[in-house]
Amino acid sequence: MIPLQSMGLETITYHGRPVACATATRFILADDLEQLPAGDPLLTFVIYMCAYAREVLTGQLPGPYTDQDARRFARAALVPEELADPHRKDHTQRNLERTAHALKLPSAELAAALVAARPR
Repeated sequence: MIPLQSMGLETITYHGRPVACATATRFILADDLEQLPAGDPLLTFVIYMCAYAREVLTGQLPGPYTDQDARRFARAALVPEELADPHRKDHTQRNLERTAHALKLPSAELAAALVAARPR
């Protein structure tokens, strides 16, 4: 039997609860996420977090894996660069829920991406 450490098993956590486990070649979703329909914002976001874990586990990206870095990776993949432009003058903030739904990501993650893009 192969020990778990040598398998490179990474637990993916979102908002304090485990939502998936990932290895370099596959991932397993928590039962409640697996039941979500394709295109569900949470499901899409977690899958991108799993993709980040894979990149770390295969050495394509430097480690160690952290959920915070996985969330940044997922936001970077799902939020169009022009939308996160801090100089953009539109109504994205006002229509956050609608925009997040159109992008198929949780609205809190779109809000975090917009905050991270603001000049300091």
